[in-house]
Amino acid sequence: MYWFILVVAGLFEAGWLVGIQKSNSFTNIPYVIFAVASMALSLILFSIALKEIPIGHAYLVWLAVGALSISTINHYFFNQPLTSYQLLCFCLIFIGVVGLKIST
Repeated sequence: MYWFILVVAGLFEAGWLVGIQKSNSFTNIPYVIFAVASMALSLILFSIALKEIPIGHAYLVWLAVGALSISTINHYFFNQPLTSYQLLCFCLIFIGVVGLKIST
C-alpha cells in the first residue's frame, strides 16, 4: 500500500510541474492553484509513504516516477520528442525502481 501511495505522490509531482509550466510565470491563476494543490498532495503522500519505506528508496522512486511522468506528459500533450536513447534510459530507471521494491 505504501508503495502505491509513493507512486501516486510521484504522479502529483509531475502535476505540479505541468501546473507551473502552464501558469505562464504564475499569471494564470487556475494553473497556479493546480500546481500548489498538486505540490501539497505530493508532499503529503510522500510523507505518508515514509512510514514504511526507507527515505533513500522513497526519494529515488518519487523522483523517478515524477521524471517518467513529466516526460510522458510532455511527449503526448506538448509535442516534445522522446528519442530511443531516452526511452532506454527510462527503462533502466524503471528496472532500478522495481529492484528497489524487490529489495525492501
